[in-house]
Amino acid sequence: MNDPKVSIIIPVYQVEGFLERAVDSAIAQTLTEKEIILVDDGSTDGSPAICDRYAQAYPNLIRVIHQENAGLGMARNAGLDLCRGAYILFMDSDDTIDPQMCEEMYRRACADGDEIVMCDVCIHYVGEDRTSTVSTYPRREIDLADYIARGNNITYSVNKLFARSVWEGVRYEKMLFEDIALIPALVTRHPRIGYVPKAFYHYYRRPDTLSTSAVGATSDIVRAFELFLAGGNPRLRQEIVYCIAKQLLWNITQSRPLFQADFITFLQSHRQDFLLNPYIGSDARVKKLLDYMKTPVIPDRIICAHIGRPIPEAYRAEISRDFPYAELIEADETTFPAETLPESVREALRTGKTAYAEEYVALRILAQQGGIVLAPEMRANLNLKKLRLNTVFFGFEGQEALTAGCFGAVADHYAVRALLDSYEGACIHNRALLPLKDRLRDFLILNFHLKPNGRKQLLKHEIQVYLPDVLAYDMKDGENCCKRADLPAPEGFEVIGESALKMWSDRILENWALYKQALGKLPPAQRKSAPEPPPAAGISPAELERALDRRTQEVMAAYENSTSWRLTKPVRALGRIIHRGGKNP
Repeated sequence: MNDPKVSIIIPVYQVEGFLERAVDSAIAQTLTEKEIILVDDGSTDGSPAICDRYAQAYPNLIRVIHQENAGLGMARNAGLDLCRGAYILFMDSDDTIDPQMCEEMYRRACADGDEIVMCDVCIHYVGEDRTSTVSTYPRREIDLADYIARGNNITYSVNKLFARSVWEGVRYEKMLFEDIALIPALVTRHPRIGYVPKAFYHYYRRPDTLSTSAVGATSDIVRAFELFLAGGNPRLRQEIVYCIAKQLLWNITQSRPLFQADFITFLQSHRQDFLLNPYIGSDARVKKLLDYMKTPVIPDRIICAHIGRPIPEAYRAEISRDFPYAELIEADETTFPAETLPESVREALRTGKTAYAEEYVALRILAQQGGIVLAPEMRANLNLKKLRLNTVFFGFEGQEALTAGCFGAVADHYAVRALLDSYEGACIHNRALLPLKDRLRDFLILNFHLKPNGRKQLLKHEIQVYLPDVLAYDMKDGENCCKRADLPAPEGFEVIGESALKMWSDRILENWALYKQALGKLPPAQRKSAPEPPPAAGISPAELERALDRRTQEVMAAYENSTSWRLTKPVRALGRIIHRGGKNP
């Protein structure tokens, strides 16, 4: 077979239910001089067998690569290394393309000598029974600067036909959002661009894909913006910044608010570019993005002090998974020269009170550099990212006690500095080598009027104090950011301190009582939560009231029999036992 006019590269991973549809649409292309390269990226479902079956059925048309799983970008790179076409078209293995796509776009490329030809995209919202056609540009002829600033579909690999020369010395990065990192920058450096205003490409948008899920690797999107900015044509930098600004605003406000702190850090690191951009300045909607630049953000830094003990592998694994770009500072007894340590800390080291020394070392690094202190016995999850939007935060561990296992602040915060200074001198906390949580509680009560009641509080409009279910225990309510892992529990169970459990239970009952009380105060017409049943049902008001009472008892019984209540019953007994041993969790 002579070298084909177009190579269609299709990365394949775990798509056995969609793959045949995709490959069939590629085979059905009216352009006959083509090749199809299927790159099986380590699929463990039926996809590899489907690929091989197609290769056997179409030996002169389809070639297959089997490789270990390396990600979408690496699979496309493998296809690029093997393909022979004068032009290259990427396609995702769960999408489809219209039969005329290759032929019409290739014809346009040859007629005008275009290096890149684009088309429109039809988006199918899976599960919503709706479609939307996204036009790439309002005119047939592309003005490159205007397209970068105001065009659509710029980040897609799949709606573009690329000349082979475009990919000389260029490959995708191994990351999520590899398209955003490479394709827009590539477009800015190849001004000969054609456009066929037809929705040839059919993109099936699913809600459960990796790029739409909240995982630690989602932080790659910030790196992708950095690569776009660095790799784009410098003559189009203002248009590039405006293009990124629009995507940032959408991500911050709608798509990925969990990663706001990462986006704000990126904004602040390119302050001049965004503040002086004329496109942003004249766009009232996008200009709102600049307000986020004023938000103080705790640095993406985890501080772990461990003296005389290693950092657990489970701790490292969770940090690596959920915070891949965070700086992990490991501190021990050698981090600071002994002569620079307060006398109480030196005494703690001499007498083996390492927990006291660990807390000081972590607090000192926090004061200097900012970040989040996470003790070795704590396990964090992705929700911890939200707390970087505070200036400084702490959390309760029970009704009165605060946790020293997780807290954070911006660098050089005065409250953290004051806490650090309290280690100097002969106060009771230093003489008795009391734990940081006692020092912290007394410090916040004295200086910021903390109420030791276990409730969420914002002190002096700045210092946030969270409930126990945020920074100490997992109550299965979606609020937890980290929890203690030093108190083992059976599989499927969670450990909770007796004080926190009682407080949590009392609050639920209190809220239920307040609801009943408020319901009783409403006028009858407003008290109904649902329309009255029709007369034929034969339900009297008295029977309705009895039914409501029965339902109340059912709710309370369901609560007492719930997983949260049952799983903590043995732990409450355990808590009392531990408390008698002097280690109340």
